[in-house]
Amino acid sequence: MSALRVTTLLDNQTVDETAVAATPLNGSRNFEVDVEWGAGTLSGVVQVEAGPHKDYTGTWSNLTSFTWATESTLDTWRGTGPFGAIRTRISTVVTTTNKGVTTRLREN
Repeated sequence: MSALRVTTLLDNQTVDETAVAATPLNGSRNFEVDVEWGAGTLSGVVQVEAGPHKDYTGTWSNLTSFTWATESTLDTWRGTGPFGAIRTRISTVVTTTNKGVTTRLREN
């Protein structure tokens, strides 16, 4: 079994259309994306998207989306497949009185 690799994609972000530089999956077939809504968050939407490679400039495929439900919570999506790269993108601004949203990719 390969080692678990954790990559932070968005770190305490709130701005609409913020997208992290895509993260290549390096042959991983099992992965999880965590969306952590910080304390004080009031609304927002985060997309999880896949592309053929990290530098893809076309329209990325939407794998799933997370709509804010309550502050200080964690949403998780698990996937399998030979995707070239994964990214998370804020598609609706995250409104907050304190912290924003953090997303992480876990793969092995």
